[in-house]
Amino acid sequence: MTNALVRENPSMHDVEQRAVLAAILRTAVDAIIIIDQSGTIESVNLATEQMFGYRSDEMLGQNVKMLMPSPYHEQHDGYLHRYQQTGERHIIGIGREVIGQRKDGSQLPLHLAVSEVETKERKLFTGILRDISDLKAAEAELKQLNATLDQRVQEQAAELQRAQSELVEKEKFATLGRISGGIAHEIRNPLNAIKTSAYYLLNAKSPSPAKTEEHLHRIDRQVSVIDNAVTALSDLARLPDPQSTALNVAEWLPRILRDCKLPRNIHVTEDYPADLPDVWADEKQLPIVFKNLIRNAHDAMPEGGELRLSARLVDSRVLVTVEDNGIGMTPDVARRIAEPFFSTKARGMGLGMAITTAILDKNRCTMELNSEPDRGTKFNISIPLAEQSQ
Repeated sequence: MTNALVRENPSMHDVEQRAVLAAILRTAVDAIIIIDQSGTIESVNLATEQMFGYRSDEMLGQNVKMLMPSPYHEQHDGYLHRYQQTGERHIIGIGREVIGQRKDGSQLPLHLAVSEVETKERKLFTGILRDISDLKAAEAELKQLNATLDQRVQEQAAELQRAQSELVEKEKFATLGRISGGIAHEIRNPLNAIKTSAYYLLNAKSPSPAKTEEHLHRIDRQVSVIDNAVTALSDLARLPDPQSTALNVAEWLPRILRDCKLPRNIHVTEDYPADLPDVWADEKQLPIVFKNLIRNAHDAMPEGGELRLSARLVDSRVLVTVEDNGIGMTPDVARRIAEPFFSTKARGMGLGMAITTAILDKNRCTMELNSEPDRGTKFNISIPLAEQSQ
């Protein structure tokens, strides 16, 4: 009885092994093709049918070169013959990128790995093919990004230079050294991120599609950061002349306040006389001033505090006050607050107060700043009356 069982076990093991191998071939996501020494296809899996668009019965018994476009189609038999004659391996056990051709004639990039299997009677070759269309598309996109990146940076640098020249000509800023430092900071950091991602994509071996997409998105985001910095400075230098109209401060200041969406831990007090006369300013530009001032007050009170908005008639002009009891500013910071790219915040380009000052100048308004560390900041904005300006 024992001897009989021993004789039966190898056969049972072979059946089980063949079943496992069949399951692997059937469920594999990569195409698996087995050919003989002449290149005739002896076996294909379901993934091969899906990849090339042929049914298995259309491929079995045919030369594997049917899945290759020219010139590989014509060269393939020569590769097999040369290997059989010389034993010199060009692809077996190495793997390489190749081009496949579907039944409909369309082509696709593939990674091919070939292994050699010797039986007692003959020699077979197994090819495993993976569709790398997504990877090649990502590589092409990366090359395009790299090809245009230098040009875009040069264009942006030229635009930045023109913007700086305009600022100098208009004598709006006297500290170009600090401006240059801020510009370099705003551009150098994203450029370093771009360089790191580009290096990874150019040198990584078989990066996953997800990793490739992540780095491509990072490059795109950093290019946008550079573009936004240049655009913001250019817009500041070319701020258009105001299209002034009569504005009711008591009506649009509350709207601006609502747009800023302050947190509940900031208590707001508003005081606008009912008989306050209209002011004369650009209805698009002047609200930017007060949005910047309110946001600055918010940032100055991270733990909450008091924000007071008021308006009154003073010397035939409307004086609008924005006051907080936040962290305040030192005299040195207060002096430099309108410099482009100067900021005490961890984030932001430091253009908010520079834009605020430019808008006020354009609209014939004036600004007075009073601030003390740990006691708060007060801005007084003086705006001309509509009845005197028309």
